[in-house]
Amino acid sequence: MTNVPQTQAAPTPGRLRSGALSSRHLVFFVLSAAAPLTTMVGFVALAFLIGGIATPSGYLIAGLVYALFAVGFSAMSKHVRNAGAFYAYITLGLGRQTGAAAALTGYAGYALGEVGFCAAAGLFASSALDTIAGVQVSWQVCALLIGALVGVVAYFRVSVGAKVLAFLLLCEFAVLGALIVAIFIQGTPEGYSFDSFNPSAWESSALSSLFVITFIVYIGFEQTAVYGEEVKDPERMVPRATYIAVGLLATVFTFASWVILMAIGPNALGDKLQSGDPAMLVFGLTHEYLGKTMTDTMQVLIVTSFFAGVLAMHNAASRYLFAMGRAKLLPAGLAHTDPRSGSPITAVIVQAVFLLGLLSIFAMSGADPYTQVVIWMSTPTLVAVLILQILTSVSVIRFFGQRPGTTDHWRGLVAPILSTASLGVVLYLICSKMSVLTGLGPLGNFLINVPLIAAFVGGLIRSLYLHRQSEDDLEEALVNEVEGQI
Repeated sequence: MTNVPQTQAAPTPGRLRSGALSSRHLVFFVLSAAAPLTTMVGFVALAFLIGGIATPSGYLIAGLVYALFAVGFSAMSKHVRNAGAFYAYITLGLGRQTGAAAALTGYAGYALGEVGFCAAAGLFASSALDTIAGVQVSWQVCALLIGALVGVVAYFRVSVGAKVLAFLLLCEFAVLGALIVAIFIQGTPEGYSFDSFNPSAWESSALSSLFVITFIVYIGFEQTAVYGEEVKDPERMVPRATYIAVGLLATVFTFASWVILMAIGPNALGDKLQSGDPAMLVFGLTHEYLGKTMTDTMQVLIVTSFFAGVLAMHNAASRYLFAMGRAKLLPAGLAHTDPRSGSPITAVIVQAVFLLGLLSIFAMSGADPYTQVVIWMSTPTLVAVLILQILTSVSVIRFFGQRPGTTDHWRGLVAPILSTASLGVVLYLICSKMSVLTGLGPLGNFLINVPLIAAFVGGLIRSLYLHRQSEDDLEEALVNEVEGQI
């Protein structure tokens, strides 16, 4: 096994800077993509509308499913180190064609999701400027400025972005923590109840539809593997960061949604949602428990929360482009890195151009920023990530099945089988209940996912073409630095 240096190594052409990140940084990237404050403010009310008092259970079940996934994923991560993340795992387990298809699908998901997150950031920034400062700036202008700023931050060394995300995350958790503490100190109208976790509550709720919302918070799960080439001692730190991230996400969203439910009162939840704007639910609670100043602060932090999510997705999409350029799935120029920072600068710039270009098209078309841009762009991200996670679980089974004795049966077989089955059921439920999130019919839901289908088919075709050119180069390029010949 090759020893990984513990200090930052100078970048080499076609390689990212190794040793630039720690497991702490990886956790920050995952949590930033989940956007905890944004999820609590923007999605928990929708989750309550769909799932009622069972909403905390929805977040908990999602966490348990991803804990299963993490078992096999972490075991295999000790043998894979590639900026392409999931698709490198899929290539190792299922072959070059499936890996190439997964690569383009993953990129499409992250690239579209970044556009949606950036539009949402622009929308909330416009609202915050108007509410707090009395300055009216269109969401389009705000979104484009945020997109440009993300491109600038992503251009620099990856550790710079990690520090920015760390600061923003601490601010988010500070506000959420203050609200939770205030609720416990001041008390709740109906006391405290754990009926949310009683299976009888699931029967009266649309739990399957609720998964459309609760699984969204885990779309950044892949971040731990995306930075596999840039982290110190990846064999230890990627699994560690994965388990920490899953534990934190499950705990934060389950606990925070339960506390918010208690602050409203389970019996009063329906009336509360019907009597006012659900989107203002958490803002109203913050004003009630913490006052106007903290509510205004929360409005600002919603914008920074979305910014953090956009940056995390931009980094992921850029590294997919970089890895595909190195693998010759896309032009080789995308694999160019900055000689000083080791950042994949060409991929970062290309992704920034894509982001700003698509945002400009939406801005000029007069599209609604939330019901069209945010929803249409973000929904395929969830579908793409679930597809990649299912394929990764299957890859884990096949990878360790071909290498008996490399790991135990729980990590290499049982947990991945359970993960594959669970994620498969979730993907089916989300696809069948997609209209709950999008408001579209079957045709509309199909059309917004066409980019994923095109990417998957395009990846297959491209890999077949490259296979004719070279029998072995593609697979070797797709999977960089695999441990020995295990």
